[in-house]
Amino acid sequence: MTFEPSGLSRRILLQALTTLAGTAALPTLGTRRAHASLPTLPPDIGRDRTVAIIGAGVTGLTAGWLLARHGFRVTIYEADSRYGGRSLTPRPVRQEYRDWWFAKYDPARRFPQMYVSEFREDPMRSPDPQPQVCRFDDARWDPQSGKSPVELFLNAGPGRIPSGHVALIDLCREIGVALEPYIFQSNYNLLQSAAFNGGRPIAFNQVKFSLMGQIAEMLAGTIKDGHMLGQSSPAYRDQIMHMLRQFGDLDAEYRYTGTARLGYSHTPGGWRDPGVINPVVPLKQTLDSGFVGGGNPETSPGSYLFNSDNGFWQNSLMQPVGGMDRIWQQLLLQEIPKDAVDLRADDPRAASLTARTGARRYVGDLVVLNHQAKGIHDDPSRSKVRVDYAWTDPASGKTGTGVATADFCISTMAPNLLATIPTSLPDWFRAALAGVTQTPAIKVGWQGRTRFWERENKIYGGISWTDDMIGQIWYPSEDFTAHTGILTGAYNRGPIASVFGQYSQSQRLQAALSGGEKLHSGFSQKVFADRGVTIAWQHMPHQVGGWAADTALEQPEIYRKIATLPQGRLFLAGDAWSYLPGWQEGSVTSAYAAVQAMAYSLSVGDVAPRR
Repeated sequence: MTFEPSGLSRRILLQALTTLAGTAALPTLGTRRAHASLPTLPPDIGRDRTVAIIGAGVTGLTAGWLLARHGFRVTIYEADSRYGGRSLTPRPVRQEYRDWWFAKYDPARRFPQMYVSEFREDPMRSPDPQPQVCRFDDARWDPQSGKSPVELFLNAGPGRIPSGHVALIDLCREIGVALEPYIFQSNYNLLQSAAFNGGRPIAFNQVKFSLMGQIAEMLAGTIKDGHMLGQSSPAYRDQIMHMLRQFGDLDAEYRYTGTARLGYSHTPGGWRDPGVINPVVPLKQTLDSGFVGGGNPETSPGSYLFNSDNGFWQNSLMQPVGGMDRIWQQLLLQEIPKDAVDLRADDPRAASLTARTGARRYVGDLVVLNHQAKGIHDDPSRSKVRVDYAWTDPASGKTGTGVATADFCISTMAPNLLATIPTSLPDWFRAALAGVTQTPAIKVGWQGRTRFWERENKIYGGISWTDDMIGQIWYPSEDFTAHTGILTGAYNRGPIASVFGQYSQSQRLQAALSGGEKLHSGFSQKVFADRGVTIAWQHMPHQVGGWAADTALEQPEIYRKIATLPQGRLFLAGDAWSYLPGWQEGSVTSAYAAVQAMAYSLSVGDVAPRR
């Protein structure tokens, strides 16, 4: 198999395919709506052809679903004992709760492993690989009552969907995943730093609108004194002054003395109870606070005040109803043709599928768990790709190895992991894969004894920010006014996550309790301190971090190399092969690109003859 760095890029390939087939898998500039549609392929393009997919995360399951629908026989090899990849949503271990969940989402329990209540970090890399068991519980719920409990879960991986991620949203629509608002920022979220007000937290709106008012007053004063807009027409000057008055909520003299935008220390009530407006935060105090921030918000806290101006972090995003894992769970349950499942003689799926003789087949039937790829080789002489794998039987503890062949292979492994196994990729390509920078990322989850953030701070969703190493606290955007809920009690990434990840599990939890105290006094007593869970993605099995660190922008030469279209039967996909690393949109669009590339290779030359 030959590769040329100057060869076809995936984007060029997709443009070519658009000309040939009138379809596009990526948004087209100049259209009224950027729309990443599902690839349109001939219905039987995959007839008598096989595909091996490495990885049962969002990318692999999306690709498997598309290929199975178009006649390919597909096997998805997953190294882990669970589905979803980095989309991990732990749920309560309590059996009655598990039973309720399956009754709601999959009464047939077709794929029991879709419910995750326990996970552990890699014993070879984690400083503390003890199992993390999710002990969240709704103690008020009576399973015999016929009522539903509060749905408790922690999105330990991805947690939100921007409105611009049209491919993912369209996929959710196609497979039946309901979406609801995810609140990124609310005015009552808290800001805290050691440099501000003795470390005491303050509501977001009090700082933001103080800053906006003071900036507007300064600009208005400069214009009134003739230092700006001197050559402009009176009408234009009046327009600017009117805008500044509205922007900063200035008085008739263009002064800023504080307004209700700052919130109230005493909320207005009935009769003669006008409330007490919070005081203006002095400009110098804001500038010295650290809230203005700096740096790349994907790898550091960035600017607390302006994070919601980030294109992907607008105030109102979306989330799947019931947890982020609902996306890949619904992918598992998509019906496919029966002959799309490519069984081997020793296949671990054989017994369960045989028991379902005559039954329908689903994307989940394509997956073999506990099968780790150990080598991928494109063999032009045989027009095949060979996948070497190691398998484990969790029930018996038995292990073994095997070899599978397919007409095509799509690998969704992280670039750095792919670089460590034997492949037919050239040395320069493997070196580029190994050079991709990965971002460490850690989350901590807590269950609140009450929803104290709502009662005490008027916080309904959103994120509070701190310069403590926990970085952030996320508040649930669902089940408002319920009696309990799940907090993301820490979310850090980059260098801080590298340090945090070297802590033991108990040290991480203790640090998260301490950091929580800086935002909420008495935090340790307001959550169930014995139910916390932590996850360091750089230490998780078959993972190397939270996401590739904006490879296309930060390592453009490496990205150019790894995104070069392979001229053979091995295709690479995953968010690392996109301009949206760390986002499921990148996972989905890269899956589309791989499938389109496979179709293109068949349209210009049948590299995999029919048998």
